Amino acid sequence: MPTPTFDDSSARGSERAEPQRIRPQDGEFGRPDDPSPTSRVATAVVLALIAAVAVVVAQLIGVVRSADGSPVGDGAAIAAILAGAVPVVVVLGAAVGVAGKRVEFAAALLAGYGAVALGLALLDVALLADPIDANRLELFRPLSAAMLDATPGAYVLLVGHAVSVLAGVAGWSAVHRAGLGDGYGHSVYSEHVGRAAAGRVGPLLAALIGILGVLAAVAAFASLYRSDDPVVIVTAVVESPVFVAVGSGVVGIAALVVAASALASLSPIVASGASVGAGLGVLAFAGVGLLAGLGTGARVDAGVGAYLGTVAGLGLLICGAVLAPVAAARDRRALERAQQRATGARDARGVAGPGTTRWHAAAGSAGVASGVLFVLGSLLPILGTDSGIAVPQILATRVVLVAGFVMILGSVPLLFSEFASTARPFVSMFWLGAVSAAAGVLQSVVLAEDVDGVSTGIGALAIIAGVVAAVATGVLALFAGSAERDDVDTSADAGFDVPVLGAALFGGVLLAIGLALPLYRGSDLTAATVTEFPWGWDTWGQMLLAVGVVVAAVVAARARPARGSVLLGGSVVAGIVYVASWPLTSARATDPEMGPGVVPSVVGIVVLAVAAALSARRADR
Repeated sequence: MPTPTFDDSSARGSERAEPQRIRPQDGEFGRPDDPSPTSRVATAVVLALIAAVAVVVAQLIGVVRSADGSPVGDGAAIAAILAGAVPVVVVLGAAVGVAGKRVEFAAALLAGYGAVALGLALLDVALLADPIDANRLELFRPLSAAMLDATPGAYVLLVGHAVSVLAGVAGWSAVHRAGLGDGYGHSVYSEHVGRAAAGRVGPLLAALIGILGVLAAVAAFASLYRSDDPVVIVTAVVESPVFVAVGSGVVGIAALVVAASALASLSPIVASGASVGAGLGVLAFAGVGLLAGLGTGARVDAGVGAYLGTVAGLGLLICGAVLAPVAAARDRRALERAQQRATGARDARGVAGPGTTRWHAAAGSAGVASGVLFVLGSLLPILGTDSGIAVPQILATRVVLVAGFVMILGSVPLLFSEFASTARPFVSMFWLGAVSAAAGVLQSVVLAEDVDGVSTGIGALAIIAGVVAAVATGVLALFAGSAERDDVDTSADAGFDVPVLGAALFGGVLLAIGLALPLYRGSDLTAATVTEFPWGWDTWGQMLLAVGVVVAAVVAARARPARGSVLLGGSVVAGIVYVASWPLTSARATDPEMGPGVVPSVVGIVVLAVAAALSARRADR
């Protein structure tokens, strides 16, 4: 019979004890009349085993053959080994979790990997439809333009990844069943019971997982390979065959959604398993692509997407592995600090009233809508042209794509009451970064429309709508912050924290200077700068962000420590997105070189990150 645990509120000056969830014995979930999640996990493990066997067997059989009998080159052996090893590691990890009575971890591991495996399955469909354009260099390398046909091995490979998806569904079902049981999300510190995992692991690890999720999504929309081989043709993801484009996109979006869901999970063990599973899935996509690009041979190399995705996959894997232990350690430290306080009023942090919850939900919904509009707008045609006129390429859409993904990731936690108050300052700051990124596209649209036969496309309209939604998000986040202050004791004037103010203001001013100067220069044009008049939309957008960064630095020094840290974190991420516009858009200039805005921007970002750490340190004391 499980032993109930009770709140230590009597030691903290409270006259009543809060009811606590009963922590189950190992492997025990739910009421006696409820079906155990163990049976569902067992089903998921069996499916994962079938999937792993199918992937390995498919490689042994071979997936393509030449229609005219000409030879087909072998794929990169080391990449093929990784492609076959990942599903084996997944099933072994899940089996060890079940054997060790960590059913939640095993189920979440399968669910996280299964979500990403849906994209892998769509990439297998591309292998069946058009093998030569699928660019599966870990499996084969075309030696000529001869027609290739899929063999039964390709169908076995598809079945393997499809069964991994089914295993993920079964794992998700088991997580849901475990979540209905008493003791789910247990913590030795009573106030952490039922709190989102992101709040229990601290802002730094939570932010890192979120950034890695965004990085995985960005990597999925970048090419895995660079090729000078006339047979191996590599195009932009959005211009690739439909199943390649959609499959790649699903891999990135699934990784992003799993990362956000892990941070919002009430159980650190589930968050750990989901993050590890997503990391393995991203490695099965980008890590395999990296090894294939490096090991295929001359005239083909790994692309930016392979490098970024591999970093994201490894990062999610490592962060997921340490997430549960970090949460447990922080829970113990919080309990020790609470026990050291002989008496004291009950801490009301994190308790939001119904009005606050509604403002959070409204801001989160607007933020998600804004991010989705930015992503869709960056992928849709920005300009329309008459027949016979080439459509101008707007490289600034790449920055909007990144900003849109970050906006979605930052806004999703606002929809969860346990994490909304902590995430709200990030959105309060980053909407300015998203608007600044969109302003670069709008400036290009204004210039392009001066050309006869060019008109505004549906993508530009979507980005404009995204800007409106982003502004609404900022206003709603402001109202949410005001409502939060109604739920806490603000009778004591907090004053400024001098070290945080000094570091944050110094970093903010440096970043503002970087925003005012051009990031790059070419022989025919210069990036947006305040020194060129009249200012365009892109310059006004950068100046709006510059003002916001300086204001955020002052506010963060007076805010509650955790809120100030997250607010400064929003400035850091906005600065990183801005600096990323240099490699993403500098190709529009001839002979581009680094501009004077790079150094102050980078230094300002680093100093702001230090200020965020100083603010977070105040919260841990």
